[in-house]
Amino acid sequence: MAEYLTVSALTQYLKRKFVADPYLKEVYLTGEVSNFRPRSKHQYFSIKDEHAVINATLFQGVYRKLPFQLEAGMRVNVVGHIDLYAPNGGYSIIIERIEPDGVGALAVQYEQLKRKLETEGLFQQNQRAIPAFPKKIAVITSPSGAVIQDIRTTVQRRYPIAQIYLYPAVVQGQGSVPNLLQQLKRVAQVNYDVLIIGRGGGSIEDLWAFNDEQLARQLVQMPMPMISSVGHETDTTIADFIADQRAATPTAAAEIATPVLLTDLFNELNQTQMRMINSLSNRLNYLDERLTRVQQSAVLQQPTRLYEGLSRRVDLAQDRLAQMFKTQLTQNQHRLALIMPRLNNAMQRQIEQKQTRYARAVHGLDLMSPLAVLARGYSVTTNQNQQVVRQVGDVATGDQVYIQVNDGQILAQVTEIKKEND
Repeated sequence: MAEYLTVSALTQYLKRKFVADPYLKEVYLTGEVSNFRPRSKHQYFSIKDEHAVINATLFQGVYRKLPFQLEAGMRVNVVGHIDLYAPNGGYSIIIERIEPDGVGALAVQYEQLKRKLETEGLFQQNQRAIPAFPKKIAVITSPSGAVIQDIRTTVQRRYPIAQIYLYPAVVQGQGSVPNLLQQLKRVAQVNYDVLIIGRGGGSIEDLWAFNDEQLARQLVQMPMPMISSVGHETDTTIADFIADQRAATPTAAAEIATPVLLTDLFNELNQTQMRMINSLSNRLNYLDERLTRVQQSAVLQQPTRLYEGLSRRVDLAQDRLAQMFKTQLTQNQHRLALIMPRLNNAMQRQIEQKQTRYARAVHGLDLMSPLAVLARGYSVTTNQNQQVVRQVGDVATGDQVYIQVNDGQILAQVTEIKKEND
């Protein structure tokens, strides 16, 4: 009778076959990355071609060392071993090495970094003009290469008064990026007019230090205009995109750094000097002619003519003023002569009206005056307190009273009081 196997036993048997098979211990595989979604640690995706697909596992240690960014749809070449995962019975390739198919890992890394920095706007950030008359030029390059010699020769020929300051750097190989960063930071601390950074030609591996992201970000922060001269004309690095200007050769970089030839500058200065001398001479001749014309003018030759017209105008104004005053005075006198009779008559009428009103007021006062009443035979009696006696109750028998009559006062004593009703 046949013996039945468990699923676990069969899976373990197959796993041992995968592990023991010498052809599956190191498999070289090419295909297209599929179903890739970046994870924080290990990466799980698929590799496929037109007819088949296989699961792939990329452990964290290998993934972090990749010099490029893995993407879905990328064609890759991988090296690894085949393993079977017992819980689901699926087999996959455990990747030990991976690189882009065709262009190579460095080219992919270059394009990915270029796209990243361009998206951030770093390539458009430095658009500064190169100074026309630089005094101090900093150069970061190898001290032993032909680059520094070409730059020095060209600057000496074109603009010898400019000073060149060499910052020797390692421009390729291990340690080149930290050394370049160190020299850039040193240059940034000094007030240079322009910076040239570069090296001679070489392979993409030789030029790779100038494709470093840290180097690119440090170049963006440089305070002075930069000229990149890395490799030959056909070589283009990230540093070329960051720099304010790119030069195909070190000689071209030196020419860009010294845009004005010293001989041209001297010629321009001489021409400017001649133009200034001619302009000043013409100006002096013009002023001299004006001075001569002014000195020969009639006003300076005969100064009295300057105020003759004014004196004549003053005399005429005085005559007109005197005539106007005389005419005004005559008119006012005539008006006064016409007004005086009317004024006298008005004043006389006013006086007569006032006198009439005064007489009427005096007569009215006489009619109301107590003296007039006394003159008609009436009298005014007051008691000892000088109070007017108006009724018999105001006095008593024996009181002294004063009787005011028209021509004097009578002192009397009350001997008897009689009321009208008694």
